[in-house]
Amino acid sequence: MRKISDLTLPIVPHWRCPIKIEPAKSIKDGDAANVTHFDLQTHWYTHIDAPLHQLADGKTLNDFPLEILVDKAVLLDVSYVQPHAPITAEMLKKALDEAVPAGQEVPKIVIVKTCWEQKTPWQSYEYWDNAPFIADDAAQFLYDLHPNVVGFDFPQDYDIRRLRTEDEHNLTLTTHIYLLKKDILMIEYMTNLWSVKNSIVDFVGLPTALENADGAQIRCIAIEDVEDAEDAED
Repeated sequence: MRKISDLTLPIVPHWRCPIKIEPAKSIKDGDAANVTHFDLQTHWYTHIDAPLHQLADGKTLNDFPLEILVDKAVLLDVSYVQPHAPITAEMLKKALDEAVPAGQEVPKIVIVKTCWEQKTPWQSYEYWDNAPFIADDAAQFLYDLHPNVVGFDFPQDYDIRRLRTEDEHNLTLTTHIYLLKKDILMIEYMTNLWSVKNSIVDFVGLPTALENADGAQIRCIAIEDVEDAEDAED
């Protein structure tokens, strides 16, 4: 059987993403249909970053083929990591060696799996303030794998926790420097990776078709073969 896991955060009101969701039309008010209005920034909720996000003349999402987001993905399981702790190159290498058999090619989509939201709800301040983070050598390790896309299920740069209190010009966003600015797409704030049982899965990520975007919301799923119906429902 095949199991599909949705890896996407819901779009709901959140202190970090001050979205307004309200009726544009309402049958109860005499309109012919119900229509909802919402305003949304490209880097809220589960989203994909294009290099233009960090570089004035960087590539947009249109500069990358959609095919690279429909591919095999490898999950690097470091879910044992503690709050505030760095995720190092050594940790990622160990996870990769466990996930990919010797001699087998590493998939071009690499996802760092911490299951952080399972430990700390993403609606809380603690989710952002206490998160583990990617160390410089780990960012370099990810770059050296030559992936097309790297995904994270936690606020992966230490300074992300400082965004609400400090000027962005004073922050160092490690993965954005090592990956995004070098034309490796990044998917941020994935969720539900604890429901994915296999280390290598089929992955589908479909961004909103916003033209020439610096980023966009993306619906991500993992598809894996499981032995029985009970596993498919977990």
